[in-house]
Amino acid sequence: MTTKVSVNPGACQNEVVIEARKIGSKVIINIRSDCPSVLKLSEKIKEISLRDVLRRMEDNIVYKAASEARLHSTCAVPCAILKAAEAEFELAVKKDVKILFAKEKENSTHGD
Repeated sequence: MTTKVSVNPGACQNEVVIEARKIGSKVIINIRSDCPSVLKLSEKIKEISLRDVLRRMEDNIVYKAASEARLHSTCAVPCAILKAAEAEFELAVKKDVKILFAKEKENSTHGD
C-alpha cells in the first residue's frame, strides 16, 4: 500500500504531495511540488531505509539533503517525508500533524 501525505506549508503556498511506498526493506519516495528547493530535495531523496527513519536529526539523510537543497529551516517537508516513511514501515499510525498559531483575543487584558 502507498502512504500519501499532503503538506500545506503556509506562507509560501507551494503545496507538496509526498507518496511513500514500501518495497522490500526500503521505502520509495515520490515528491510533487512547485517549489524549486523541494524539487531539488526530491532528486536527493528517492528511497529511505528503516535506519534512515530512526537516525537523529543531525545524522538524518533527509535533513542533510534538505539543507543541501536550501530548504527554509522551518519547512515542514523533511518532517513530512519521514512521517510518511515511518507510516509505511508501520512504526506509527497515520495521524495528522499540525502546527497552529493561537489567535489572541482582541479584548484581552494583561493585568496592565
